[in-house]
Amino acid sequence: MKLIVGLGNPGPKYEKTRHNIGAMVADGLVASVGERWKLHKKSGAEVAPITLAGRQALIAKPRNYMNECGRQIGPLAKFYNVAPDDLIVLHDELDIDFGLVRLKQGGGEGGHNGLRSISQAIGSRDYLRVRLGIGRPPGRQDPADFVLKPFPSSARADVDLLIRNGVDATELLAVQGLESAQNLVHAW
Repeated sequence: MKLIVGLGNPGPKYEKTRHNIGAMVADGLVASVGERWKLHKKSGAEVAPITLAGRQALIAKPRNYMNECGRQIGPLAKFYNVAPDDLIVLHDELDIDFGLVRLKQGGGEGGHNGLRSISQAIGSRDYLRVRLGIGRPPGRQDPADFVLKPFPSSARADVDLLIRNGVDATELLAVQGLESAQNLVHAW
């Protein structure tokens, strides 16, 4: 089974921020199959079971803050006996131009506290990642401030496209594997 985790911060204050694009894609995945979120009592995360091309997957969203998300994702991965190769994390990426989606496995966290928390919780960095490009902050704006600001209303159509592309990329990755999915997604 694949465990697909959309990263974000809880609550309406953060709902439309750049840092929550992973959670937005997870919401899009769940909506695309007509499923609903449920509370997983042992981990505290929201979960939704789905089927992708006949394969079982569990979509999850931590209900705690980004820098502590491993406290819910680690127990969830353990409960379902999910190996790092079967964990897919959806997250915002400053170092990718806004609107692009890139796939990879493993590597560093690049200052992303959500990734760091998950790596510590599962004892590995070798999980799959759907990197959702939000671009760099303009001028000298602090990256921490940038990611916690909502997308501008003028970018709504581009954000919707990023979410749709993130959903498609995640499905391809879960069903076809990394190399095949990269060949398709990286050509978009």
